[in-house]
Amino acid sequence: MTIEKVNQLFQELEKLQVKASKLGWVQYTTGYDFGIEEAHKEIMDFLQDEKNYEIVCEYKEKDLDPINNRRMEIAYNIFKPYHLSKEINELNLEISKKTNDLSRILNTFRFNMDGKEITSVEIDQILSKEEDRKFRKKAYFVRNQINEALVDGGFIELINLRKQLAKACGSEDFVEYQLEKDELSPDIFSGWKEELEEYIDLLNERRSQYANKYIHEEEMFPWDEEYVKSQISPSLNTTVDMSNYYDAIRDFFINFGINIDEYNLTYDIFPRRNKSEWGYNFPIETGKDSRILANVKNQYSEYKVLLHETGHGVHSFLQDPSEIILNKGISGIITEGIANLFGGFLYDELFYKNFFSDDVEEEFKEMAQYEKLSYLRFIGNIFFDHALYRNDIDSIEDIYDLYFKTYEELFGDKPYNEAPPFGYRIHYTTHPIYMHNYFMGDVTCEMLRKVFCRDYGVNSISEKPKEFGEFLIENVIKPSGLYKYEELFKRISGEEFSLKWYF
Repeated sequence: MTIEKVNQLFQELEKLQVKASKLGWVQYTTGYDFGIEEAHKEIMDFLQDEKNYEIVCEYKEKDLDPINNRRMEIAYNIFKPYHLSKEINELNLEISKKTNDLSRILNTFRFNMDGKEITSVEIDQILSKEEDRKFRKKAYFVRNQINEALVDGGFIELINLRKQLAKACGSEDFVEYQLEKDELSPDIFSGWKEELEEYIDLLNERRSQYANKYIHEEEMFPWDEEYVKSQISPSLNTTVDMSNYYDAIRDFFINFGINIDEYNLTYDIFPRRNKSEWGYNFPIETGKDSRILANVKNQYSEYKVLLHETGHGVHSFLQDPSEIILNKGISGIITEGIANLFGGFLYDELFYKNFFSDDVEEEFKEMAQYEKLSYLRFIGNIFFDHALYRNDIDSIEDIYDLYFKTYEELFGDKPYNEAPPFGYRIHYTTHPIYMHNYFMGDVTCEMLRKVFCRDYGVNSISEKPKEFGEFLIENVIKPSGLYKYEELFKRISGEEFSLKWYF
């Protein structure tokens, strides 16, 4: 039995979502809003339509084959939240409006240092290159300037609206609500702190060693991290001509049997006023239109974001555009994992050979090893995001207290006098309970790397990149909508998801 009526519904929904994505691209690249709220309202109205929901419910109860059963599970999970109560629908609309308002603040806000406007790219370069520790610290805390603007714009109200939504939906809290929405076990994070304890001890020991070696201090602070990395691997700061970025990216992906010339990829990679200072992929329409926003200047290290976001774009074009419903069942962990995998090739000869000779091999090897260990600190962002929804927040001081508490409990960090720069990381505002996708994506990458090397008798992906491209398509991309993340992980690895794969 077919589900043609449901497929037709999702074709209509796709058109509405494509329209909203194009408007989002305009806002993020220019600062102009030409009707994002109205576009999101059209999507919500479509999802709230009782006749549409009746069609979905009708087909969900039919005797279908396994693939159509999965399609109907995804379809039902998308429509159901809009048919629970009027209160929930009103909350969803209010959350959408508030998120859009705060997105405009994030996209157009510009930092100021010593009376002059300074871009995020310039801050990154100071943190990476500046020898003066006090100046690095000053640049680091410039990013806290957006905190108050976000709170004044309604950030705490947005957090509380999401809490109300979770409660109205019967969830324990907003974290559990999002995990259920993403088809993840509510206890997926249980035991992480204990499991990571020995590695965090090793990380703190390594940070102390590098602090002694490169900045002659006993302790490494956040404003030291990028500078120390640049001392471990000075080649990261090498000046490159970014006008030739596309050829470098294209030639790299050819190694995997992937020719991005065949894809409709749009790049907007240089900073300007009113453009978001973050990095994004806008998968406007699967297999047809994918757009990449970045902010780079002239450093080799900046290729990492281009490799990552192009990884997203490639993933979009390797999906089957006719499988509209199944594509909506692909876990964010898979999408971020694939993007992170390609971003990690910054330190691999397969990519760097077009920029450097063999004399960078040892420093890049050391850098890759340290960065992998250092990335454990990203878990602080994940747990802080959780804490925002599991504690009462009435003021910006409450947010700061939670931030310091999270990092002290995880890493032993002591609070500092300045306000922590949390708001510039857009995920807290626009993509709540999402950041685990990056770290779990990296765990997935390590699993894929180990399984591929085992099955193909190699020590690294770079020995057989074309075969890895085929492995990725057949084992991950093609079946990724058919299975929930934890099922897919076990299907590939033969084991349950575990952080052990990362190490």
